Formats: sequence, C-alpha cells, structure tokens
Amino acid sequence: MYNIYDYINYYKDSSLEEVPWNIMDNLICSCIVYSPIKEFHIAKDIEYLHIEINKRDNFGKSDLMTPKVKRILTLLVGSKRYKDLMIIDYTDKVNAKTQFGAMTFKIGKTKIISFKGSDGCLIGWQENFRIAYEYPTYTHTLAINYLNEHINFSDKNVYVCGHSKGGNLALVSAMEINSFKFNKIKEIHNFDGPGLRKQEFESKKYLKVKDKLVNIVPEASYVGVLMYSENLNVVTTNELGINVHFPTSWNIFGEHFVTGKLTLFSKELHNSSTKKVENLDYDKVRETMEMAFKTVKKEYSSRINLKLKDFIDILKGLAGADKETTKYIITIITAMIKGSKKK
Repeated sequence: MYNIYDYINYYKDSSLEEVPWNIMDNLICSCIVYSPIKEFHIAKDIEYLHIEINKRDNFGKSDLMTPKVKRILTLLVGSKRYKDLMIIDYTDKVNAKTQFGAMTFKIGKTKIISFKGSDGCLIGWQENFRIAYEYPTYTHTLAINYLNEHINFSDKNVYVCGHSKGGNLALVSAMEINSFKFNKIKEIHNFDGPGLRKQEFESKKYLKVKDKLVNIVPEASYVGVLMYSENLNVVTTNELGINVHFPTSWNIFGEHFVTGKLTLFSKELHNSSTKKVENLDYDKVRETMEMAFKTVKKEYSSRINLKLKDFIDILKGLAGADKETTKYIITIITAMIKGSKKK
C-alpha cells in the first residue's frame, strides 16, 4: 500500500498544471511545519537543505515527527513539482505558557498556512488537554493572530491546515477571523486533530466554516475523534498504536486516501468525549485538570515523553472531583495513554 512518501516520489516531476495542488500537498506542508529548519526555497536552497538535514543531530531526536519530516524534505529536494515552494514565514514558540508553531508557504498564486502539532514538551501535552475544556486557549489566540496576519488583501487561494493539535488550531483560527479574510480560504484541512466543545460546535462560527472543513482521521484514531466533529473522512493504515496518528502511515492511492472505517474503540472514544458528557461543567474540569497537571514534576517547556507513571500521577490528582468531571478527564487520558504506547 502507498503512503505520502510514495506520493512525493510519483508526482515529484508532475507540474501544477498537470496535477493541481491538492490535499496531499497540504498534508506534506502539515508535516514540514514540524521541521527545525526555519526557512528555505526548495529550488534555490538545495545545497543548504542537504547540509542542514545532514548536520543537525536534533533532526529526529526532539520528537517523533522530525525523522519523518527529514525523509520528506530529502524527497522534495530536486523535484520539479515543488521547485517553487517557498516558506515565507516561520514561527516557533516554546515556553511555560505555550508550544506553538506555524509556517506560511507560497507556491504560484497559492498560499498554505500550516499549524504545528505537539512536539513532545510538557506544555504541549497540557495544551492537548486544555482544548478539551477551554476556549479559546492561549495557543488558540496565537493561531488566530497568526492567520489574521498572514492572509492579505491580494491573496486569492489560501489553504489552512495542520496535523494533530495543529489541525484543531487550523479549524479554530478559521472560525475566528473576519469574513473578508475567511472568504480567501479555499479549504481547511484538519489531519487527525481534535474537534470542538459542544458550545463551539453548535455556534454560528462553526457553521460558517463547516463547508470548507475537511476532517481526515485514521481508522484507529485516538486524537481526531475526540470531542465534537462531523463528516470524518476515515483512512486506512497498516500501523498500530501511536503510529496510526502519524500521517506518513496513512494509505494513499494517487491523489486520494484509501477509505476505511472507524474501529469500535475510536467510535466509543468519540461518544465518551461528547454525548456521555453533554452537561459537563467546564469550569470544574479546568480547575481539576490544572491542579492535577501540577503533580507532574517536570518543566513545562522541557521536551519529554509522558510515561504511564506521569498519567497515573495526573489521575491521582483527580481525587475529590465530581463523577462527570472525572469521567471526562479519564476519557481524554485513556486516549493519551493509548497514543503513548509504541507498536
């Protein structure tokens, strides 16, 4: 079965006139945003790219996505299709308040604004939880501001995309920008990113974006099925455990994903994080979760992999919380534990 690496190899010498820019190309941009290489032009910076890819010891060690990005960048170098792809802006912030990254790409008259998912630091993990009980989060606000700043009057064809938390940021930022800039957006691609809380899902802001929103999730999704979403496009994968979340494992044929069906676990996870907790008091969840997270004795900005013991410490911090709050938090933690397990 083919994947995004095969797509690049097969289409790398196909021009945009022969094969128009499509969702697979935006998936590539949603992976490149994880790159520690900040700015480059595919055609002009071939030598620079090779040097940077080969010399960086941190390429592949800082988080689980970067070795996959390294392979993608290596395949892109020298390709006819991506020779004019440019990164015209890059931002990456990691501190005690946020883990946020975004890139703006330009190719011809098309602009792609891609948001980065979690990169393994503790604050990134905490933000994954905050999305489940807070709106907008601090990182949502950064994404909204970034999108506002990078859609211009002259833009005609804009895609907004992201993987994991980045997909949620793509959705939320598009919901919050003004109508003039929103009308510049052709599509929003949420690659296995979580949905919304009920009140945002039922809002006019979401209604505004839903026709432009494309949700892609793997069959055994444990992230993209969380919270309220609809019209999920399910893709097959040959991987298990944490690997199903990485888009490099998704099955592709030509310019299309290979259609699959959600597993029973993913369906139940979606149900448990939505209908089973419809009357949830998010203020209680916020108070409980923020206190519970303080039991993890690590620096917020440090890059880590949460271990089972850390999740157990978080669960211990739920002592005294009401039944519905505990049920909701355990649902989210269950997904994170599943995702933290290797194949």
